[in-house]
Amino acid sequence: MTWRSTGVAAATIAPGALRAVLVGATPIVLAATERGITALDASCPHLGGELADGTLADVRLTCPLHGAVFDARTGEVIADPFGLEPPEGGVGPVRVYPTRLVAGIVEVDAP
Repeated sequence: MTWRSTGVAAATIAPGALRAVLVGATPIVLAATERGITALDASCPHLGGELADGTLADVRLTCPLHGAVFDARTGEVIADPFGLEPPEGGVGPVRVYPTRLVAGIVEVDAP
C-alpha cells in the first residue's frame, strides 16, 4: 500500500460534503458519508462529470451532469442516467480508494 496524505483534516469535511483533492497526480473526491470518509475517482465514468460538484445523501453520490448514482462506499452503480438498474445500463463503477486517518488528516491509498 502507498498511503498518501490529502492534507485535509477530517474535521473540516461536514457530513454530506464532497471535497476535491489531488493525491499525487490522481484527482480524487472525498465523500463524508454518515459512515465515514471515503475516497473515489473524481470523474464520473459516464461522461467525466466532476463528482465533487454532485450531491451526497447518506452513501448515494449523484453525478451533476446526468444523474448517475453511485454507492460512495463501494463505487458501484446504484442507478445509471437512463434509469436502468444494474447490471443493465452503460455506466461502470467508480474506483474507490482505501482511507485512514493519521493525526486527524485523511490519507488515501492511491497510486
